[in-house]
Amino acid sequence: MPPDAAPLPRGPYAKSAARRAEIIATATLVFGTHGYRGGSLRQIAKQLDLGLTTVMHHFPTKVSLLAAVLEQEDAADTDFSARSARDGFIPSVLAIVERNLARRELVRMFSIVSAEATHPDHEAHAWLLERYRAVTETYTVAIADDRDRGRLRTDADARALAGLVISGWEGIQIRWLTDDTDPVAAMRLLLDGLLHPASG
Repeated sequence: MPPDAAPLPRGPYAKSAARRAEIIATATLVFGTHGYRGGSLRQIAKQLDLGLTTVMHHFPTKVSLLAAVLEQEDAADTDFSARSARDGFIPSVLAIVERNLARRELVRMFSIVSAEATHPDHEAHAWLLERYRAVTETYTVAIADDRDRGRLRTDADARALAGLVISGWEGIQIRWLTDDTDPVAAMRLLLDGLLHPASG
C-alpha cells in the first residue's frame, strides 16, 4: 500500500461498512423484483436473515435505503466527461453498456424505480428529474465537443441528441432485461444512426 494511502477500516467500522453494502445489494434485488413500493425493509431483512431492527440501524427508513441504492448507481460514472473527452462519446457510452452486462439486477432496479418515480408524489421523483437534467447536460457537452473535434458529423441540436440517446438507452435496457436482446449491438446501431461518427 502506498505510504499516503488511507488505511482500510478495521474492527466495527469495517463490519458496519460491509453490512451496509450487503443491505444495499439485497435492496437492489428486492426493488428490482418487486419495485420500490412493492418491496419492504422487512423483506430485505428476511433475505439477509437479519432482524428488522438491524437493517433499520443502518437505514432507518425505506427512503434512506432507496437513496443509498440510487447514490451507488450515480457514483458509478463520475469520470464520464473525462473519458469521453479522451476516448470519444460513443466509445464511452458503449463501455458503460458493456459494464452493465454484469450489473443486471442493478439495471433492473433502476428501470423499475425510474418508471415508478415518474409519478410526482413518488419519493424518488426529485432525484429522477435531477438525474435527467444532469445526464442530459453532461451528454450535450460531450456530443458538442466530439462534433467540434470532428469525431461526429451530425448537425442536429446537441441537447436534443442527448435526450434521444438517454431515452433510447433506457428502452434498449428494458428490452435486454426482457428477452436478452444484445444491448451493446443495439446501442451501437442507435448511436451510429443518431450521431454519424466520422470514419477512420
